[in-house]
Amino acid sequence: MTKRICVLMVIFLLVTTSLFSTSTAAKGQKLSHGSPKRAGMDATRLEEIDSVVKDAITNNITPGAVVLVAKDGRIVKESAYGDAQKYDMGTLLEKPRKMKKKTIFDLASLTKVMGTTQGIMKLVSEGKLSVNDRVAKYIPDFASHGKGDVTIADLLTHTSGLTPWQPTYFHAKNSEEVLTYINNLPLEYETGTDRRYSDFSFMMLGFIIEEISGERLNDYLQENIYKPLKLKDTMFTPSDHLDHKIAATSWGNPFEYKMVDDPDFGYFVPERAEDFDGWRNRTLVGEVNDGNSYYANGGIAGHAGLFSTARDLAVLGQTMLNGGSYGKVKLYDYEVIKDFITPQRFGQGYGWELDKSWYMGGKHSEKAFGHTGFTGTQVIFDPAYDLQIIVLTNKQNNGPLETGSYPSTGGLSKQISTIVYESIQK
Repeated sequence: MTKRICVLMVIFLLVTTSLFSTSTAAKGQKLSHGSPKRAGMDATRLEEIDSVVKDAITNNITPGAVVLVAKDGRIVKESAYGDAQKYDMGTLLEKPRKMKKKTIFDLASLTKVMGTTQGIMKLVSEGKLSVNDRVAKYIPDFASHGKGDVTIADLLTHTSGLTPWQPTYFHAKNSEEVLTYINNLPLEYETGTDRRYSDFSFMMLGFIIEEISGERLNDYLQENIYKPLKLKDTMFTPSDHLDHKIAATSWGNPFEYKMVDDPDFGYFVPERAEDFDGWRNRTLVGEVNDGNSYYANGGIAGHAGLFSTARDLAVLGQTMLNGGSYGKVKLYDYEVIKDFITPQRFGQGYGWELDKSWYMGGKHSEKAFGHTGFTGTQVIFDPAYDLQIIVLTNKQNNGPLETGSYPSTGGLSKQISTIVYESIQK
């Protein structure tokens, strides 16, 4: 019996050692600057990122960028390139505003994972929410029109059946009216049978956080996520006095206008663009680009509206790579983050995207997770390497292409990712 107990203890120790050797869970490691060499990386190879980003600027992919790379808790590269604002409504500025390492970006859909998903993970860790709960448990009116069985997991994996996009601002002037609008929507397809990336799913997750916490989404995230981590540059609806620190985005909302106006652009909606009198005709600085967030939700929504810097995002990234802790701050349990970055449906994690080679490249581990934002933002986190790659751009400030779309920065992120992984010395 004694021998058997000893064998079981050895097996237990091996399992737990393996679990924590593949992540920095329970360590709470804090970020610091360090040389590539100390992180086991080739500094010369990493320097190639500079020319790749400069080429993207020369080729009008983006006017500027900030790139941050961290491994083993060490920031081995943090660089700013180009301009934070180059144009004002198509006019080249006489003195473009230079990009800085601490420039604040409109994160667009990174809000989904660096904001809303963080809040959901926190609530799950505290036992206040289960991903298997039905949405109607918290918001009963959501059950109308066949949505009674939709769960939190359905929303997190974009398999709820909710429409990907509609211009809510034609029908709603505030968040309460947006919630009523979504509650009254029918499903576009049977829940769980397909994955259709949906802003509406994450709007609902934001509303659920508000319902459970009794706080507005921005206040909940500030008090429970950002403030404990001392993230001073992460916020919704930044004040005007910060404009000089914020990267400019689009010249008004030409893309979204075209989404409503042109049925051949990939969207078909019954509304007419000319019937909305709120279209912005100014270069956006410190105003969320996304229309459903700005016009209908006052800039505070579960799918878009968050602003932040590369450095702040790296703190959040390290918290996740640590398994939910940063220094003495614990946000959520290791098992929660592990569950959220595990493939659930259609290759999608809970909130997190997995194995997306178009911006992650092809050299990441099977544990890598990340997300992108429409304004030209990308984050990649890889627990197998204790690695994070953050690529933030303000591509929209160059203006739209003739097609009405914007250049993709996914290729730029992919190139940077490839360089980073190839710089890791085996």
